Amino acid sequence: MRFIPEAPYSQYVDPFIGTGGSGFGYASCFPGPQVPYGMIRPGPDTGMGRGAAGFNHFSGYFYGDDFVHAFSLTRLQGAGIVDYGAPALVFADGFDLEKTAREGQQSRIAGQSASPGHYAARLVDPRIDVEITASARTALFRLDPDEGVAPTVIVDLGHSLPDVDILDGFVEVEPDARELRGWVHLSGGYSSRRGGIVVSFVVRASEPFVAHGLFDGDQAIDDDATSASGPDVGAYFEMAPGTRPVIAAAISFVDVEGARKNLDAEADDLDFDRVLAEARELWEAHLQRIRVEGGTERDARIFYSALYRVLLMPTLLEDVDGRYRGLDHEVHVAEDFEYLSDLSLWDTFRTLHPLLDLVYPEHQRNVLRSLVAMAQDGGYVPRWPIGPNYTGGMVGDPAAIVFAESWAKGLRDFDLRTAYDALRLTALEAPPQGAPFRGREGIEEYVTLGYVPVETAGGSVSRTLEYAYADFALARMAEALGEDEDAALFAERAENYVNVFDPEVGFFVGRRADGSFEALETETGWRPFYTEGNAHQYLFYAPHDLPGLAELLGGPETTLARLEALFERSTRDTMTPLLPGLYYWHGNEPDLHYAFVFSALGDHERSVRWSRWARERHYGDGPSGLPGNDDGGTMSAWLVFASLGFFPIAGTDEYLLGAPVFERAEIALEGGTLTVECPDPEAPRYTVSLSGEPLAAPSFTHDRIAAGGILRFDAER
Repeated sequence: MRFIPEAPYSQYVDPFIGTGGSGFGYASCFPGPQVPYGMIRPGPDTGMGRGAAGFNHFSGYFYGDDFVHAFSLTRLQGAGIVDYGAPALVFADGFDLEKTAREGQQSRIAGQSASPGHYAARLVDPRIDVEITASARTALFRLDPDEGVAPTVIVDLGHSLPDVDILDGFVEVEPDARELRGWVHLSGGYSSRRGGIVVSFVVRASEPFVAHGLFDGDQAIDDDATSASGPDVGAYFEMAPGTRPVIAAAISFVDVEGARKNLDAEADDLDFDRVLAEARELWEAHLQRIRVEGGTERDARIFYSALYRVLLMPTLLEDVDGRYRGLDHEVHVAEDFEYLSDLSLWDTFRTLHPLLDLVYPEHQRNVLRSLVAMAQDGGYVPRWPIGPNYTGGMVGDPAAIVFAESWAKGLRDFDLRTAYDALRLTALEAPPQGAPFRGREGIEEYVTLGYVPVETAGGSVSRTLEYAYADFALARMAEALGEDEDAALFAERAENYVNVFDPEVGFFVGRRADGSFEALETETGWRPFYTEGNAHQYLFYAPHDLPGLAELLGGPETTLARLEALFERSTRDTMTPLLPGLYYWHGNEPDLHYAFVFSALGDHERSVRWSRWARERHYGDGPSGLPGNDDGGTMSAWLVFASLGFFPIAGTDEYLLGAPVFERAEIALEGGTLTVECPDPEAPRYTVSLSGEPLAAPSFTHDRIAAGGILRFDAER
C-alpha cells in the first residue's frame, strides 16, 4: 500500500540511527536533543564499565554501551575525531566523593528514548528518570527520582571524552541563587592544535539546595569556600527527596556573563515543557520543507532521519547579545547574521552546503557570512574551523567551492570580495611562519610545477586534485568580480589534475619533483600520496571537469566501462563498512559522486542503477544505518539528494539525475515549490521532463528550478 507520511514529520525521525556501527562503519552520531544548528548539544557520554574507546566515541555516545558516565553539553556531530565533551553534569542520590573520584558516578541505563528536541533515560543507580530538551544555547534537564532519592547534580570539570584533556577550570557556587557557574578549558583532537577551547557555563536549579560543596579530584574543599580552580575541580548541590527539579545549563564561548545572558533569555522560567514545545515546533518547521509520498514507512524513516541529521552541525557560536569569539580569539559582534563554526568543509562542501543552498538558504547565508567574518577576524578562510580555532584539518580549499556554488545559485548577499581576496592569498603563496592557518600545503610547488610533489607533503595526489577543484571555483569567483586575468589563471590551473595522472598505470599517482611517478604497488590499498582513500577512490575525482576527465581516461566509453567495473566489484566487497571499501567506498567522501558520473557522461540508466544500489546497500533504519562517519551531515545529505532523484556537482549550478525513492516529493524553495514526480520508483530507466519540457541530457541547472517547477520521471517500457 502507498505510504503517505503525515505531520508531525518528526515522528519519522529516529535519532538513534547512526549511533552504532563497527569499525569504519561507526557514524559518530548522538541521540541527544538540540535545535537546528544550535550551540548546545546535551546528551549522554557512555561507555562499558569504567572506560570508553575513543574510536567509537567521537560524539561521546555509542549505542551498544550500558553505562552513562555523564551528560556533557558540547560535542561534534558525526565527526571522525574526538573533541569537546565538557562541561558535564552527573546525577546522583546524594554526593559520594569517593565514588565520584573512583568511578565518575557512572550509572547503568535501563532504557532510553529520543525524538527531535527530546531525550529520556532511566538511570538504574541513582534511580532517576532523566529528560533533556534544549533551546539554542541552553539545555534543560528534568529529573524524576524514585521515592527517597535526594536528586543531586554534580558538575565535574575533570570529566572529558576519551582522548580529550582538561587543561584548567573554575567553578563557583551561589546557593542563594541556586546556581553554579564557571568555565572549563578543554583540549581535544582538533582544538588542541591552537590551544584548546574555553567553554563558560551557568547551571541553575528550580529547587533550593539542601547541601552543596566543592571538590578537587578526590579531595573535598573547605566548607567555607565558594569557588575552586584547577583541571580536576567540581561542585555539587543536593535537593530534597520528593522534589522533581528542573536544571538549566547554558554555555558561552565568550564568558560566564554570556552564558548567564543566554540562560536568562532562553529559559529563565525553567519551563521544561515550553522549551520542549518550542524545540519541536522549530524542528517541524524545518522537516516539513520536504514532503514526500509513496515508498514505505521505512523509507520515510530513513529519509526524515537523514534530513534531521543534516541540520545538527555546524554549531552556533554567537551569544544572544551577538558576541562571539573569533578565529583571532578576540570578541566580536555579529550584527546581521548568526555566527557558526565547527565547519567540516572538506566533507560538507560536497552535499550538505548544496542542500542548504536549495532548501535552507537562510542557514547557508549564515555559513557564508561566518566564513567571511573568519577571514576578517583571523586573516584566512579556514578549512575546518572548530570553535574559535583554525585546525588545518584535512586537505584542499573547500570554502572556495562553497562560495562559488552559492553565488552561482543566486545566494549573493555576502561579501564576495573579502572572501575572494582571502582565498586568493592562500592560492598563490604559503602563509608566513607562525600564522594560525597553514593554507594550502605545498602551494609553492603546486604553483611552479602544477602539482604537489610527494616529497613536499603527504596526500600529494589528493592535494593536487583538491587544489585544481578549488581553482575552478576561484576562477568562477574571479569572473563574477570582473577579475579577468585571475579568472584565466585559475581556469588554467583547474586542469592541473591531469599532471598527476600516470598513463602507464591509468590512475592518479604520486609524482616526484623531477617529474617521475611513484610506483603504485597496489590499486586497492592506501598509499601515502592519497588522503583517506586509494587509487580507485580518486580515479574519477575531477567533479568540475568530468568530460575532460573522461578524455584523459580514454574517452567516455572507456570511462563508463571502468566506472561500471568498479561498481560491479564493489557488490562483492563483503568487508565494508567494517573496513574501508576496496573499490567504491561510500563510508568516505572522495567518491560520493561516482554513481552520478554516468549521468554526467550521458548514461542516466546506470546512474539510476548504481545510485539506487548505493542507497539500498549503505543506509538503514537502525543504529548502524549509516556507512561511516556522518561528517557533519555529509552522508545524510547524500541520502536526501539521492532519494529525491538528483545530485549536485559542488561548486557549480548543475544537478545530475538519478532515481527518486518516492512517487512524489514537494520541496519548498525560497522562490517556489519544486515537485518531483515518479509514478514508478523501481523502474530501471526513465524519460525525464522539467516543467513539461523533456530534458535533452540527464542533468539540469539550478536556475531552471529556482522558482519551482515539476521534475517528472516517467518509466520507459
